[in-house]
Amino acid sequence: MHVARHKWRSSKTAQRGVEELNAQVARHEGRVQIVNPEGLHPLATRPTLREYISQLWARRFFITADARAKALRTTRDYRLWQLWLVLNPLFDVALYGFLFGMLLKTSRGIENFIGFLFIGIIFMSMMTGLMNSGISLMQSSRSMIRAFQFPRASIPFSTTLRSMIDNVLPAIVALLAAFLFQWGTWPSWTLILVVPLFILIHIFGCGLMLITARLTAQIPEAKTILGLVSRGLFFLSGVMFSIDRFAEHSAVHQVMSANPCYIFLTAVRDASIYRTAPSLATWGELVAWSVGAFVLGFIFFWRAEDKYVRLV
Repeated sequence: MHVARHKWRSSKTAQRGVEELNAQVARHEGRVQIVNPEGLHPLATRPTLREYISQLWARRFFITADARAKALRTTRDYRLWQLWLVLNPLFDVALYGFLFGMLLKTSRGIENFIGFLFIGIIFMSMMTGLMNSGISLMQSSRSMIRAFQFPRASIPFSTTLRSMIDNVLPAIVALLAAFLFQWGTWPSWTLILVVPLFILIHIFGCGLMLITARLTAQIPEAKTILGLVSRGLFFLSGVMFSIDRFAEHSAVHQVMSANPCYIFLTAVRDASIYRTAPSLATWGELVAWSVGAFVLGFIFFWRAEDKYVRLV
């Protein structure tokens, strides 16, 4: 009751203030100058797509510098923050390995299950981490968006580059640990293919981030739904088990096989611990998913460029 009364009094006070201001304007006898509206331009406008790309390219050094300055700082609040960059993925693998490998017996029929799990958890975390980084990204950058005029896509681009730098060490840990658990089987030349796969993963993740950044800026309630989608992808992409266990259910198996996250994980596992180069068809799918998600996300984000100042 007290809050409602306070809001009512505030609205009445504001209304009286507007009325007093209008009365002062009506009584004003000074010089009045009429401004031609044809010469006025709105401050927040959306540039053409070509101009927008040009603006981003002009700020490429700022994007790179910002990403490098913020990289490897996720856990600096901890005393041994550098060590936690390695310990965090190890603890995740230990937990999921115990739950799924020992209790639920999903390790059956999988060669080097621990290596399979290391690569699955760490590389999948890169994709879901990029997607989740877009949630509330624009709101957390509110002060910079309101204070400066710049292409807002600089923020997701910088965040993606920062994540790529942060993810190098966990990726190395995943691969080293995977090979340790198949001691005696040395890496093949196909291991070098993990590098372009690593880059494609971040291009794909950047597209997802651009989409989630705009969605959560316009629809704050989307945060809950996107959180569920992220967790669903993690558990439905063959991270802790082989999807061949669903071979009898052809519809389920086909849907899971078409999941781009699953295709990425399978390609990384094949190129590393299973010593097999992904087929040309697989490369085509991965490039199509990565470029498609990035282009779609970029255009979707750009179309709201003139709204972010008001949305945040």
